[in-house]
Amino acid sequence: MIWIMGLAFLVLCLVGMPIALSLGISSAITLIGNGNINLMIMPQRILAGVDSFPMLALPFFLLAAAFMSGGGIVQRIINIFNATFGHIRGSLAYTNVAASLFFAGMSGSGIADTSSIGAVLIPAMIDEGYDADFTVAVTAASSVLGPIVPPSIPLIIYGVTTGVSVIRLFLASIIPGLLLAITQFGLCYYYSHKRNYPVHGRVDVKDTLRILKDGLWAIIMPLILVLGILFGVFTVTELACVSVVYALIVGLFVYKSLKWDDIPRILKEVAVDTAVVMFIIGCTTLFSWVLTMYRVPQTVSAAITTFAPNKYIFLALSNVLFVIAGMFLDSTPATLMLVPILLPAVKSLGIDVVHFGVVMVFNLMLGLLTPPVGICLMLGAQMGKISLNRAFKAAMPFLLAGFAVLILITYLPGIVMLIPNLIMGH
Repeated sequence: MIWIMGLAFLVLCLVGMPIALSLGISSAITLIGNGNINLMIMPQRILAGVDSFPMLALPFFLLAAAFMSGGGIVQRIINIFNATFGHIRGSLAYTNVAASLFFAGMSGSGIADTSSIGAVLIPAMIDEGYDADFTVAVTAASSVLGPIVPPSIPLIIYGVTTGVSVIRLFLASIIPGLLLAITQFGLCYYYSHKRNYPVHGRVDVKDTLRILKDGLWAIIMPLILVLGILFGVFTVTELACVSVVYALIVGLFVYKSLKWDDIPRILKEVAVDTAVVMFIIGCTTLFSWVLTMYRVPQTVSAAITTFAPNKYIFLALSNVLFVIAGMFLDSTPATLMLVPILLPAVKSLGIDVVHFGVVMVFNLMLGLLTPPVGICLMLGAQMGKISLNRAFKAAMPFLLAGFAVLILITYLPGIVMLIPNLIMGH
């Protein structure tokens, strides 16, 4: 029966069925074919997949990102970094990466990053003479930082799935995210000088102080979140709720860019986005439960450990699997499908589950830049009015730099585990 489920899932995906429905229908076919299972288990399993307190953080982070975008916080973050890098050749490219890194610490979503920062910087960079393909590439590539640097929605899902501390996962993702940002700054430097991109004059001290004063509330927000994580003041869900309240208050009463009339529209959009994600999670949970019922994880784990006698080969094979999965699946279903299968082998080979989670999420996030899905690249290409093929060619150096960092963090786990071990102990 398990082969029927796999075949049904593949066929449904190939005919263009949404991933959630493909997962749910193929699972239903398998359970109906079994004949010995009460089909009421299906809605129970779907609801069990989303009935989790840490999972509440997901809609709140999405809502916080929407309030920040509409409340003027994102624009002020961009202004601050533009003043910082304005005297450097290719300043807007540096601003793009820096703003994404900063915004990543508030939204946890690559799509939110591309939508908000890209909407401002892609037109601005093209108007100033930056090549459209480079503009789209740097915007999409820097958006990948969002789901890697804490707070990260994919890490929340991984933590809920495995039972690992989400705070520990957040701490472990800091250095990998910073390393990726450094490689992107390096590429911006190279292309800015090679293509002679614009340079602005240095912003005087008076204007810099004015911009910093105007953006003070935007700067404080990620500091509150980071300190809340480091000192254990908030749980992940509480952190998400604080983000919403802060972004709402600042947008309404401080910057006044957010209007009361905007709130119903934002709530509706976030509710739809949340429903889509939760439905995917629920159907993937059902799919994973069927796999577990037929002992697929144990079988695959035994096969992998046979072909991968040590953790180094296993990590290499896992990364290849994640790369392929990231090309076709969003990070949420990929995580929920692959983690139950690979987790037994991870534990049996003595691999740290936190380290493995960061490597997995980092790898899958690079999938945001790879066709045929590549949602951040696709979104950026639409904003820049260029073809996806052209955008992918321009993004290739950023993608290769990402894979270089991936190899580094895969085989040097001490880099990943340094901060969580220092703060929370081994």
